[in-house]
Amino acid sequence: MKVLHVVRQFDPAVGGMEVYVKDMILNQKNLGMDCEVLTLNKVFQTDDGTLPKEEVLNGIKIHRVAYRGKRTYFIPFIAPTFFKKFDIVHVHNTDVFFDYVGLACRILGIPAFATTHGGFFHTKNFAGIKKIYFNTITRFSCSHYKAIFASSTNDFELFKNKSKHLLLTPNAITPLGDFTSNGKDFIYIGRLAEHKNVSHLIETFSILQKNHNIAGNLHIVGPEWDVKRSTLVNQAEKLGIADRVKIHGFIDQKEMQSLLNQCGFFVSASSFEGFGMSMLEGMSVGLIPLVQPNGSFKDLIQQGQVGTCIDYSNPVEAAQQIVQQTLSVTDQQREKARKFANEFSWKELAAKTVAAYREY
Repeated sequence: MKVLHVVRQFDPAVGGMEVYVKDMILNQKNLGMDCEVLTLNKVFQTDDGTLPKEEVLNGIKIHRVAYRGKRTYFIPFIAPTFFKKFDIVHVHNTDVFFDYVGLACRILGIPAFATTHGGFFHTKNFAGIKKIYFNTITRFSCSHYKAIFASSTNDFELFKNKSKHLLLTPNAITPLGDFTSNGKDFIYIGRLAEHKNVSHLIETFSILQKNHNIAGNLHIVGPEWDVKRSTLVNQAEKLGIADRVKIHGFIDQKEMQSLLNQCGFFVSASSFEGFGMSMLEGMSVGLIPLVQPNGSFKDLIQQGQVGTCIDYSNPVEAAQQIVQQTLSVTDQQREKARKFANEFSWKELAAKTVAAYREY
């Protein structure tokens, strides 16, 4: 079965969805699928220029197309006939690709599937327009798909009235290691994006240092998106904690494992998460999550019964809660975190998607 995965950004772009699609493909290939990728020909957050039209990376054939517009709304330049060479088309997220590819596949009679990834509600920008778009164009586009995979319970509730064939298939993760971290440091893993509110973490950490004299450093790991590393560095310097806030950018697996061994807690002030994959990745090595109470994080904390939700928009109260949590952590909780994270198996998720391809 020849499967095309469609996602607006892919290698060499780095982010949660890019990693997710790559892992999905590698696991589907283990099940006998012949998978390729369609994506845009530029990485949004760099000035590296146009990427090659076709390329093979990590054994995955990538097709890249030109487009006009911005990351929030773009028009891809691709002929509908391109999709005729594939048995299945699987679109990731509900951006313009979702609308265009779904319609093209319906006209051509090609079975199309989609994964929600939180839709386009990561920020409150243009909230009114987004809501109208979601309840009109997105609703119509959902009818083009044989089935839609909801990445989380939050997404299932969001899309349940939009698709007749909505399947709850929580995201899977690749564990960050086979060890248990129990260090004193705190770590954030994810893009440097506005809705992630990394600045709230730095402000809270400054209060932890000044008012509570807490041990450990704050590590911030992830690529720039719409927030610059320099902005966060300047904030830490102004707060007098530049020596305790380590902003790493993107790091490879070996560096990540070395860093994780120094950490004991995963922190995030993100106002929105499509699923919470980075949190689960942290839990896979025993990190205790101390995270913003958005829909996805609250759902995972309730399911796993490890860690707690903390409102980082109030740094003083957030710092007090963190101190309380750090004093009560046990080795049993860290093992419970690992066990819960390891339930999100790629083998199982890939098998469910392939089964859906064949059923519908």
